[in-house]
Amino acid sequence: MVQTRSSYKVPLEIAFWISIYILWVFIFQNRTITITRTLGIQFCYLLFIILNYYITINYLIPRFLNKARYVSFALLFCLSTLIATLLRTIVSYFITIYLYHLPPPNIAQLYPVSLLNIFIWTSILVAGKMIIDKVKSQRHTEALDKERIKNELDFLKAQHNPHFLFNSLNALYFQIDKTNTDARETLLKLSEMLRYQLYEGSVDKITIDRELSYLKSYIELQRLRLNKNYNVNFQVEENVKNFEIAPMLIIPLVENSFKHVSHFTDKPNEIKISLSYNSPEFICEISNTSEQNMQKNGGGIGLKNLERRLELLYPERFEMKVIEEIDRFSVSLKIKTSEN
Repeated sequence: MVQTRSSYKVPLEIAFWISIYILWVFIFQNRTITITRTLGIQFCYLLFIILNYYITINYLIPRFLNKARYVSFALLFCLSTLIATLLRTIVSYFITIYLYHLPPPNIAQLYPVSLLNIFIWTSILVAGKMIIDKVKSQRHTEALDKERIKNELDFLKAQHNPHFLFNSLNALYFQIDKTNTDARETLLKLSEMLRYQLYEGSVDKITIDRELSYLKSYIELQRLRLNKNYNVNFQVEENVKNFEIAPMLIIPLVENSFKHVSHFTDKPNEIKISLSYNSPEFICEISNTSEQNMQKNGGGIGLKNLERRLELLYPERFEMKVIEEIDRFSVSLKIKTSEN
């Protein structure tokens, strides 16, 4: 199974907060109070520090700090810290009375101490997250630049032969008898596909309509070589429109399905391609019947290359899952087409 690193994001964050909790219990254990009460005190802090942290990371930073609205960010961060502290003080007050059966704490002393702790720890954790994100962003940019330079060099090296082939196809088209419409249409589709690869496949983004046009031409050409025992089901929902995507992302999955489709003689061989769009998520689901061990003999490099491209183009905004069954091979690809 091929999965993105984002699949492990939630378990890793849970493990991080548990580690923080254990660290706090170890550091702030006071011999004058029981370990049970220390666990309760630190859990109260953890709960509302987590609340304040995620509000800051997921709402305040994207909507205010990243848009240079520094005063608004500072004011709202202080407000969220004050509210989190108030909630923490109230919970701690009732836990002290009803869980530990102790005299009620002094609110005038409890609130300032809680405020200071929540402010300091939230600030440290948020600052640490911002530094990590900055380092990751720089590394991603460097990797993307290196990949682009490599692709440009590869493209320039390979550009001569496609031009020659493209011109040759155009010459052949006019040499085919006009009555042979099937051959002329096939050659025309092949010429259009080559034009797409040559002139549009090297851009950063392209409309989904152009990508679908290329995909349909490829599927039609593949259908010509298949007999009646093969069923190709290609479904595109009406909502797949009005957005852009990096070119040549779907075709490796489709090529893989045609390359490794089964060759049963006693039952149908099937390829299913389904595309849908639920803004901002583009969903591509492809499956094919397969014979045992057939898929494992090839296709792995293509999928790994595609995953590498996705990691560079859509970092933490895609999920690709591969499911291998006895007689079927399936790939599900989900891409967030925008960062918002």
